[in-house]
Amino acid sequence: MMERIPFGSILALLTLVSMLLFPVLLVLGVEVSWPKVTVPTHVSWTIPVALLAIFSHAIILFYFIGTGSRIKEVVKEFKLDVNLYRRTLAFKSRVFPLSTLTMALIIAATILGGGAHTRFAWTPPLLHGVVAFGAAILNTILSLREVACISENLTLVDEVDQAVLSATR
Repeated sequence: MMERIPFGSILALLTLVSMLLFPVLLVLGVEVSWPKVTVPTHVSWTIPVALLAIFSHAIILFYFIGTGSRIKEVVKEFKLDVNLYRRTLAFKSRVFPLSTLTMALIIAATILGGGAHTRFAWTPPLLHGVVAFGAAILNTILSLREVACISENLTLVDEVDQAVLSATR
């Protein structure tokens, strides 16, 4: 029953939602500095959106690890073309480094925001804003890259399924 759940599509949707919501955090952050929005409002949006972004990127990493591992097993078991497995490595190389950097920047922006909003001396609001802006840019680039790679991965899974059908006939 679990194989009928479209995990790839769900993950793509989650990462796109985080990509679309992240700029809201930037706007709220700017509006905090022009007393239009309160700090608690900004924080109440930041925590769930930052967690959604980190969660979706981390789960997508595991998605590529899992599908790559499964494709490797199937290729070996049915003696299929090794290039089917090698294509999974390209997804990992396109997503993993940027994903790690993006998650680290999101975490850093969140921590710096805690310091900036409590007026801690070593976390000036400008530093928080610059890191948050960088995190938003990387989150957008990564989300688009993840969606493209998930789409290509789903196509690859279909190709592997077809190769297994051909090999078993």
